[in-house]
Amino acid sequence: MASKTIKFNAGKVEYDEETKRCTPLPHKGVISLKPNADDEDFFDFTWSPKSNGSGNIEKDELLVIPGDVSFKQVTSCKTGRVVALTFLSSGGKNLYWLQDVGDDEELSKLTTKDKSILDKVNELISSSGEEDEQEAKEETEE
Repeated sequence: MASKTIKFNAGKVEYDEETKRCTPLPHKGVISLKPNADDEDFFDFTWSPKSNGSGNIEKDELLVIPGDVSFKQVTSCKTGRVVALTFLSSGGKNLYWLQDVGDDEELSKLTTKDKSILDKVNELISSSGEEDEQEAKEETEE
């Protein structure tokens, strides 16, 4: 399972409840998602700044339980490629902006690399029975 580690460049995003606006923080960072050392069914999600000269920027160290989180693009953001790590049980949300340069004119459009990252992360964090449950739910709704 050690080969299941994912790393990519991303910065943190601050969300203002009052204005409903996302503001990317200027610090460059790295997100890593790797199997938890104590329980191989869980993952450690870490965001850390790339340089120590970033002031008092704290790391994000989160325990991810597959099936309890979603990792999706924030499509309402039109000025950058913002993704949200959302905890379904608590409603907690962490926002990040993808920092690798895009080759598209549209700032909000995911690059091929971005889509690959989202696919890989979602493959790890989705619970194995989740797809079957979703298919069963869709069949009963029809």
